[in-house]
Amino acid sequence: MKKVIVLFLTFLVVFVFANIIDVVELAKQNSVTYLKAVLNFEQAKNDYDKAMIEARNKRQQLVAQQNWLRAQQTYSQSVKNFYSEFFDAYVGVQENTLQVQIAQNKLRIAEIDFTQTQDLYKTGAATIQDLQSASSTKLSAQASLGEAQLSLEQSKQDLLILLEKEVQIIDPSLIKIDIELPSVEDLINKSLAIQIAQIEVQIAQMDYDSLVNPSVYTKNKYERALKIAQNELRYTQNNTKKSYQSLLLATENLKKTIQAQRETVNVAKSELDSAEKNYKVGVGSEKDLLQSRNTYFTAQKTLLGYIKSFLKNLCSLYIDAGLDYQQLLATIFGG
Repeated sequence: MKKVIVLFLTFLVVFVFANIIDVVELAKQNSVTYLKAVLNFEQAKNDYDKAMIEARNKRQQLVAQQNWLRAQQTYSQSVKNFYSEFFDAYVGVQENTLQVQIAQNKLRIAEIDFTQTQDLYKTGAATIQDLQSASSTKLSAQASLGEAQLSLEQSKQDLLILLEKEVQIIDPSLIKIDIELPSVEDLINKSLAIQIAQIEVQIAQMDYDSLVNPSVYTKNKYERALKIAQNELRYTQNNTKKSYQSLLLATENLKKTIQAQRETVNVAKSELDSAEKNYKVGVGSEKDLLQSRNTYFTAQKTLLGYIKSFLKNLCSLYIDAGLDYQQLLATIFGG
């Protein structure tokens, strides 16, 4: 059964979606980034169809194909940006919820310390500097709580603006991470940047081959243009391969990091359970309990940060590989 974030999320309980895909589809309907990308993509497709009909030769067809590939490249990047914005908003509410809890506990700890220091000061066991320091720490904790609460409210509003409905959030820290990643070869074969560079070489070669009795100057000029296009293709191929290798490695490392952090969360939860038992039977202080809670909440927040990066990387890789990233989300969220 999916775990649902409920702490401090009272506004997120009215409208419940069956799965993450429903939430994403709703976000698409309200995302300026996504809607603009779709409209620009549709216009680019119409421009491409028109250019292909009007093309009088192979060169003009290649130019039209190149422009169409650039439009696809722009669209893909916009879709990546949309998913990045979506996960920032969706996970951000949960991250900020945890931060509020952490800030509340820190304030309570500061209040306990201030009260103890105040009592010690009255008995002469603490200096005025000690009291002032404790007071300063408490005021700072109050300010931090206010900032955390403001960030939480802003993240709630960001999500509400994106979705235009109040939703129940499924905890992404429980997602499946044992997901097969596309290979470097698959990504390179689908690379729009490489395809664009390949067409540039074709155009340059065609321009060179079409020369008739050129001057030495003209021949050299077109030879240089061809060499530049060929060099640019090699650079694009090498750079694209290196970029994808780096992204794949980072994503695989995130899997390991998430597994390790999940264990850290479990350890922190066990320690919190012990702290709660000790507090109930009177062998642990309230401060010990609050510090254990903060260790647990901080571990959870760190895990969410790794999960968010993992989700963004996955979507980026699947989009570039031409794979079904919608089904990907359904799989990893268990929908």
